[in-house]
Amino acid sequence: MKSYKEKRQEFSPEAQERIRAGAQQIKQEMRILRAIRDAAGLSQEELAKRLEVGQSYISRLERRENITLATLAAIAQALGGSIEITITLPECKPVKFSSVEALF
Repeated sequence: MKSYKEKRQEFSPEAQERIRAGAQQIKQEMRILRAIRDAAGLSQEELAKRLEVGQSYISRLERRENITLATLAAIAQALGGSIEITITLPECKPVKFSSVEALF
């Protein structure tokens, strides 16, 4: 079985660039935890209380470059929201997953 890196090398340079750009966008979006919290009108302390964790944990999460899907699902649930994921591959129909938070 080929690794992801080996498989990606089979894509055209344009597709590889779209993959790289998409990965970069995901990294940026994962840093928006604070924006999500702010949009919900909650302080770090209020979100921490809903998640039953300390405020310092929320602060650390907001500074992280990576966050697990399970953690993001817990935050979405604490805010009364949900998660939808769409995976788009070159030359393929998008695959959509709804209510991902229900898996955790």
